[in-house]
Amino acid sequence: MARRRLAAGELGGIQVTLLANGTWRARARTRDDAGELHQLRAVANTEDEARAEITRRAVNLSSSGYLGLTASDTVADACTAWLAQVRVRAQAGALSFSTYESYEQTARLLLVPRCGGIALGALTVGRCDRIIQAAFLEQSLSAARRIRSVLGLVCGYAVRDDAIPFNPVRDVQRLPLPEKKTTVLTAPQIAAIRELMEHWREDSGMGPRPNYRALIDGMDIMLGTSARVGECIGLRRCDVDMTTNPPTLLIDGTITQTRELGVRRKNAPKRTRQRRRIALPSMAATAVRRRLALAERGAEALLFPTATGLPMSVSNYERLLRSFVDDNREALTALGVDPGRYSTHIYRRTVATLVEQAAGITLASRLLGHANEQITRASYVVSAEQVDPITVDILDAVLGG
Repeated sequence: MARRRLAAGELGGIQVTLLANGTWRARARTRDDAGELHQLRAVANTEDEARAEITRRAVNLSSSGYLGLTASDTVADACTAWLAQVRVRAQAGALSFSTYESYEQTARLLLVPRCGGIALGALTVGRCDRIIQAAFLEQSLSAARRIRSVLGLVCGYAVRDDAIPFNPVRDVQRLPLPEKKTTVLTAPQIAAIRELMEHWREDSGMGPRPNYRALIDGMDIMLGTSARVGECIGLRRCDVDMTTNPPTLLIDGTITQTRELGVRRKNAPKRTRQRRRIALPSMAATAVRRRLALAERGAEALLFPTATGLPMSVSNYERLLRSFVDDNREALTALGVDPGRYSTHIYRRTVATLVEQAAGITLASRLLGHANEQITRASYVVSAEQVDPITVDILDAVLGG
């Protein structure tokens, strides 16, 4: 009777022999995914080790015998395996290293302490929902959203590893949306804030003045371009063209900071597709000229460097802004600005709102670099409370007096 043909990925019977020198030899046949037959041979100190080595070599030749996660593995085990893959992708440039560190922090501090001991096979939709809702009630909406995101990614990895048949996180109930921030600045407020920055700690007797000029120039550039703070302080001399009318600025990089890599300039915006060239209004152009006058001569010279010429970190810029806000709380409140909501995000939100009101959501979305206009409207544009009174004419014409 003819020997049955091995299927692709199948390992045949393992023959184990004790050799004269006391070691064990294992032999077997297997077929790879292309159907090619392989004769495997391994020698080890024990019979079990020889068998294990043959199995390992067979696994490396085929996708079917991959010894990955199983339903009995825990959420913590799955997090470890998934994060190892995410780290490899980050090292290969498929995603940012800061994204990997954010996932790792969420898994370590939020997900594993809450449900790390649960077996993957025990993760039903209801159980996942209860885990996420408990985080919402006991911790915060932000914690619950982070847990849902990472748990969904981990379960997706487990599905691809054939450990579970489907991703239970997909069908949990939606969490509430975070409160939309509605604070924007008016032209008089901007002028008054600039004046406050000009004289910040001018005669305080508290030692050297903070880098107030970076605050002012950063504000003017962010208000004139919609750039994020990392994109603004990541600008280089070669990114601006002051010879055109109007001058232009290319947003094609940002400042990132990770525990492993430190502070560095990434040669792409937050999303690669958000690379864009923006015409500068006079306020932003003036600020860029001031930065160019202070910058070093090289084309790669940063417009917002540290004293040693290295990139300024986003956290340092935001810390500087918080110090200004803390010192000027009463003055900001008198201007009608909530100090508790004043951050660099207010500049981008102000730009989006002003451009949308004047020219529509499409141009505002393009200026901010969004691929989807809905993102601009949902997260940045503050809708006017007053509805256009033209509705009176329309309804009177249709309905009569």
